[in-house]
Amino acid sequence: MEQTINTMPALSPSYLGATATWLKHSFELPTPASLSWDNLENLLARKLEALISEDFHQFIFLLYRIDVPEQAVRDILDDAGDNVNVYTQIARLIIRRQVQKIITRESFAQPPAAGPDDEERW
Repeated sequence: MEQTINTMPALSPSYLGATATWLKHSFELPTPASLSWDNLENLLARKLEALISEDFHQFIFLLYRIDVPEQAVRDILDDAGDNVNVYTQIARLIIRRQVQKIITRESFAQPPAAGPDDEERW
């Protein structure tokens, strides 16, 4: 299974801010002065590198809690070799998963638009 996770798609700036806030709380990351997807990826990649080296069990727990697809992480690790880009790829995967969760929550939080026959709804 080949995955293409090279860049973040064009998303609303509110998703960037919400993701930065989530990363700050979940990974104790500072919010970068210049907020961008690349900056978030780089910060998280450095944090993941330290976490994997120091506390691999905590890393696995976080992946489980975040609900990152295990197979996607395995694919990245299997293809890694000596590639230091592996941390960036996992960071991107985590960020993409969080954005998916934000979008899903947002879609369920909005009430349906009122229609002309709202009074006749059950």
